[in-house]
Amino acid sequence: MAVSNDPVIIRKRPRGGKHAAHGGAWKVAFADFTLAMMALFMVLWIIQVADQKEREMVVQYINGDLFAAGEMNPFDISNSPSLIDLQGNMQVQPGAIPTHHAGTDRAGASMHVRVPEGEKQTKAGLGPELNSLVPGEFATQAQLELLAREINQVIEAAQMGSNVALQILPQGIRILIHDSEHQAMFKLGQAQMQPYFEDLLMALAPLLGQVKNGLTVSGHTDALPYVGRSYTNWELSADRALIARQTLEYSGVHPNQLLQVTGMAARVPLIPEDPYHAKNRRIEIMVLTQDAAGKLSRLLTGEMLPQAREAAEMNQPKARYPGAASVLER
Repeated sequence: MAVSNDPVIIRKRPRGGKHAAHGGAWKVAFADFTLAMMALFMVLWIIQVADQKEREMVVQYINGDLFAAGEMNPFDISNSPSLIDLQGNMQVQPGAIPTHHAGTDRAGASMHVRVPEGEKQTKAGLGPELNSLVPGEFATQAQLELLAREINQVIEAAQMGSNVALQILPQGIRILIHDSEHQAMFKLGQAQMQPYFEDLLMALAPLLGQVKNGLTVSGHTDALPYVGRSYTNWELSADRALIARQTLEYSGVHPNQLLQVTGMAARVPLIPEDPYHAKNRRIEIMVLTQDAAGKLSRLLTGEMLPQAREAAEMNQPKARYPGAASVLER
């Protein structure tokens, strides 16, 4: 057997080796994840604080159709519909219904429903309608007509024109909110308000809250007698008037504006020839002029009784000829 003389080559491999150098891809991925989480929290925050109209504006901004024409400049903040005023003033309007977490639920919505003034704040005056109304006293006929137009715009926006009638009187503006054949303000025979009637009052309250005129609220029913003796149309009309008063105060009307809340039952029908007509079931809100409010206040406080007594005495028949007094006394 032949023996090979070729040398045997043995290769030794090192057991350990150097680690490959790590790249920065994980940093990029982590930065993307952090950015995505921040965007998620921003979206959740916007959904929480924005109302439906502001959400629609955000969607329009994302879709790029917020502006009618022209290229959108993301660095131009002059027309920015942001929820936060970049000048440092928060524009988020508190909700109309208070929550128990806010700590002001007992105060009512009138304590924190305030229509923003100006043109730069979010939903300032809910558009040009309420901003065009200058808060103050409305006394002249022209001022009452202006206020009536503002009230009519709110009614048309609420789509309740068929259930509301406006009358401009020398004493002020008479707002008649009545039932119709297809739509009732309250449940039959109850003082429970329907949602659409509540929405109408909550839409009118911020407008009436800007007016310094006194208000009266009266409830009216039709001539159909209420079943039972302890609870009649008098109590029903009074309870409905009180519910309307509470809704107005809860939505922006100052309590000092209300001078009188009464229940009239069926004593003053809107349609006398048909006492059972649906329009006789109504709530009347009277925006009084300063003169009418003063007369009502003096009448309720008894200040007009001496004047009425003096006027009655001055209206007594007087003798025109001598000796006629003895004849009158007989």
